[in-house]
Amino acid sequence: MPQPCELRSRAASVARVAALALLTLTAACSTRPLENSSRAIAPEPLATASPDSAQAGVAPSEDAGEPHYRQALEQGMAAAVATQTAQSASDWHQVEGLWQQAIAHLSAIPSGSDRFAIAQQKRQEYEANRAYAARAAAAKTLPTATVVSVGDGDTLRVQGPEGTITLRLACVDAPETNQAFGPEAALRLRQLLPTGQSVTVRAIERDRYDRTVAEIYSGGQSVGLQLVREGYAVVYTQYLDGCAATAADYRQAEAAARAAGLNFWSQPQPTLPWDFRRGGSAAPGAAPPSVPTVPAPTSPAAQTLPACVATDCNCSDFSSWAQAQAVLEAFPGDPHRLDGDGDGIACESLR
Repeated sequence: MPQPCELRSRAASVARVAALALLTLTAACSTRPLENSSRAIAPEPLATASPDSAQAGVAPSEDAGEPHYRQALEQGMAAAVATQTAQSASDWHQVEGLWQQAIAHLSAIPSGSDRFAIAQQKRQEYEANRAYAARAAAAKTLPTATVVSVGDGDTLRVQGPEGTITLRLACVDAPETNQAFGPEAALRLRQLLPTGQSVTVRAIERDRYDRTVAEIYSGGQSVGLQLVREGYAVVYTQYLDGCAATAADYRQAEAAARAAGLNFWSQPQPTLPWDFRRGGSAAPGAAPPSVPTVPAPTSPAAQTLPACVATDCNCSDFSSWAQAQAVLEAFPGDPHRLDGDGDGIACESLR
C-alpha cells in the first residue's frame, strides 16, 4: 500500500504533465494562421427579406408595382360607381377620366413586378370601359343652334347644322295662342329665347307636323322646365317618357307652380291645352271654351282650298306648302294659326 508521501509525489507528477499538455495546446493555437477569421465575423448582406427576418424586426421590401395596382383598383371602383349614375355628357366625360387614371396606374407597373401579368389583363378591361364612356359622352353631346323666331309658347324656329328647322318643346304643353295665358306663354318664351340666342338641342323625335320634338337648353338650363316652373306651360304627361331622366323634376315643378297659383294655374278651373284643342273643358259641367268661328275666305280661289278650312286647318292637312300659303292669304288674321312666327309664311316646315 503506497504511503502518504508517495501519493503526494504521484499527484504532483500528474499536475506537471497536465500543465505541460495545456501549454503545448496553447502554443499550437497561437501559431495557426487566422485564414478564415474575417469570413466568420463579417455579417452577410440581406439580399431578400424572409419571414424569419420579418419576425426578427427587419422590414420586408414591397413589390414596386403593388402601390400602383392598389390605386388602379381604387380608381376602377370609383369609375364603376360613377358609371351607374352617369347621364349627361359631362357625367360620361368624368367616368372616362376615372378609367383613364386607373389605366395610368396599371401602365406604371414595371415588367419585373409580380403584378405585371394581371395588370395587363386588367388594363384591357379598363380600356374597353374607357372607350365605352367616351362613346356615351359623344352621344350625349348636344348640337348647338341659333334662335330665329318664336311661334307660340312651345314652338320656335332655329338655325342649326342642318339648316332652319321648327322645334317643338318636348314634354311640355303651353296654352294655345287663343287660350287664356297663351299670349303670355309665347311672350315669356321670346324673353327666354330672343332672336340670335344660342341654344343646345336634345332631339327626341319628329311629330306628325314634321317638327323636331326636343328639349332645348339655354345656359345649361332646360327652357321647357323653366316654363313649367313659372306656370307658363304644363307637363305633357302623355309624352313625358321622352324626358325620362328629368321626369321627376318636371312633375315637381308643375306641382309647385300649381300650388302657388302661378299664371296658367291662377285660373279657378284651367282648361289644359290638349283639352282646349279638342274643345273640351277642365271640369265636368263646365262650359267648353269658345272656339272662334272661321271667317269666310276673301280670296276667289277659296273654292279650291281643302275642306279643313270649314273648321280648323293644321299644317298636316296640306299636300304642299303652296296650299298652306293659299289658306293663310285667303283668311286674314290667320284664324288657323298657320303662321306661328308672324312672318307671313305659312307652315314653314313644308317648304
